[in-house]
Amino acid sequence: MSKKILYAATVAKKHICQFHIPYMKMLQEWGYEVHVCAADDFNEGEKCEISHCDKFYDICFSRNPFSPKNITAYRKVRKIIKENGYELIHCHTPVAAAVTRLAAVGLNKETVVLYTTHGFHFFKGAPMSSIMYYLAEKLLVWFTDGIITINAEDFGSAQKICQGTACEAYYMHGTGVDTQKIKNSSADPKRLKRKLGIPEDSFVLLSVSEINKNKNLKTTLTAMSMINDDSVYYVICGEGDMLDEYRLLAVNLGIDSRVIFTGYRYDIFEVVHIADLFLFPSLREGLGIAPLEAMSAGVPIIASDIRGVREYGRNNVNGILLRPDDSKGFADAVIKLKNNEDLRMEMSRNAVKSVIPFDINESLSSMAAIYSKYIEKEEKITEGIV
Repeated sequence: MSKKILYAATVAKKHICQFHIPYMKMLQEWGYEVHVCAADDFNEGEKCEISHCDKFYDICFSRNPFSPKNITAYRKVRKIIKENGYELIHCHTPVAAAVTRLAAVGLNKETVVLYTTHGFHFFKGAPMSSIMYYLAEKLLVWFTDGIITINAEDFGSAQKICQGTACEAYYMHGTGVDTQKIKNSSADPKRLKRKLGIPEDSFVLLSVSEINKNKNLKTTLTAMSMINDDSVYYVICGEGDMLDEYRLLAVNLGIDSRVIFTGYRYDIFEVVHIADLFLFPSLREGLGIAPLEAMSAGVPIIASDIRGVREYGRNNVNGILLRPDDSKGFADAVIKLKNNEDLRMEMSRNAVKSVIPFDINESLSSMAAIYSKYIEKEEKITEGIV
């Protein structure tokens, strides 16, 4: 077997680069060549650069499982796997993971195939249509050596799916937050506020996410319209297919002068330091890395009371948890915490403590233990690293 490992996910910039670079670095330090299969989703004019990636394959996976693009992707990925003889294939994101696992079937029985689910689409309270994803996992588990989950509910589901098969279920605290880097960020809040067009004495609400239906920013924008306080500003960082719709909604709600859409930013570790509260109204999450990054900077959260968020969110301890559609609840929570600095500071201290189990070093250790069950590292290179 060649000392090569393949990472597969739907997109490069918004997934591989956001979540997996530390693990790819670790694997290189273990003596492995790391390849990536994903779509090049960098913006026009941006160079597709993936740190600690030895070879990148631009594969256009579609998030729609029935898209003909996935047939083309399957053929390309199968050819790549056949040519490289990977020792391990680590799959991410539902459709890319399904296509890649199927592409690996029958090529080399010694190749290890792992799948990290960043949130099963079937979960308590999910629509009936999610049964399709459950049935797909019941099939794909036969071609998978390990399923890695990042929340307790999904771990329970994975254990049931793996029963009677050779596949193992694993549970770890997410993909890791670089808490030290966030705490040590050389942020200048006043300068950054001026750059964003926000008054220095403003009270800042922050959301960082892809701007799509699942992230549910309609709830928090509506909440913002209920907050009759001109000193409150809302900064939304991210891109997505609902950006124009939400810009228009902000205009129609009469809050566009206090809502700043920044687009995708590479300085989130600095941006979190201008925030007083972090808003996270998602409908569904496997975990949610953005709230953890904000909490690491001491920013309390106002978030949806859903699977994933419950892994770290503690109502009235490090934030306030609400129904995803409760716009008034979000507005009331903002007003409550803005007007009670002592409570906000107590939540801030608790938020920092809550992130400790999710630190990147903890996650790297957990993943190293999983990888070590299937592959070997070169001791001379990795001694003392993990």
